[in-house]
Amino acid sequence: MPSLLEVITNLHDIPIGDGYSAGPTIYAKRPWTPSADAVVLEGDDVPDGVTTESGHHYLLEVDLARETVEVWSEWRQGTIPTPEEATFAVIYYGEHDAYQPL
Repeated sequence: MPSLLEVITNLHDIPIGDGYSAGPTIYAKRPWTPSADAVVLEGDDVPDGVTTESGHHYLLEVDLARETVEVWSEWRQGTIPTPEEATFAVIYYGEHDAYQPL
């Protein structure tokens, strides 16, 4: 199973979906850290609640995770985040429903 760091590092490799069914969504084991086990689910695989049968908790949709990393970069004058910085930015958004401040 990939780590959350691996999922965030490869966000742009995840197809966004067809726009009709639930898009790809990131779920990860708590506590959310870069090394937490993570899965990306979409369509019929997305659970009705916020937790999967395997105990992974809803974190963020892939398109919103991508946006979160882009905003992190914009707010830091175009700096490209390290994989760890990008992962912490996504975790921050998942926990606070807000972009990570400077």
